[in-house]
Amino acid sequence: MEQRDLTTGDLARATGQTVRTIRFYEEQGLLHPTSVSERGRRRYDGEALERLRLILDLRELGLSLQDIGGLLALRSGCRSGAEFATRLREVIPGHIAQARRRIEALRRLEGELRRAVQAIDSFEGTPEPPCACAVWNRGGTPRIVRVLAKHGECDHEGSEPLSVAGAADGVEAAYRGA
Repeated sequence: MEQRDLTTGDLARATGQTVRTIRFYEEQGLLHPTSVSERGRRRYDGEALERLRLILDLRELGLSLQDIGGLLALRSGCRSGAEFATRLREVIPGHIAQARRRIEALRRLEGELRRAVQAIDSFEGTPEPPCACAVWNRGGTPRIVRVLAKHGECDHEGSEPLSVAGAADGVEAAYRGA
């Protein structure tokens, strides 16, 4: 298969996406086939594959479809390389800042997930708690454990839930990465 004769399925397999996702980006005007047969079969080239990979990366960053469309159309109407470079200089720093915010949020979540594993591991060698709700009642329990363990479906004795203030403090500390 040549890079100039890719089907929608080829793009989907190359990117780990569904055919429906590829069609959606086409419907949104972000991706364009190089040709469409009379029977509606779309063909793409290597540039379309690279464009799709960029679209997917930008979505992963959290950009809206409108922002992605704006970036992809950045060159439109440019009369010189300098004008194009100026446009890029105006737009890219905002996306760098967005990427940094996203990375910080992912690091906070990673830390919380690690603390959750540590909290669960701390139960090893102790008597089994009467129910999942008892797991979240321990001091310093990460938010993810509290939210997933506390479900209100059990009816056990001897486990008092965290106070609302204590729960709020714990959530705030978890969010800050404490």
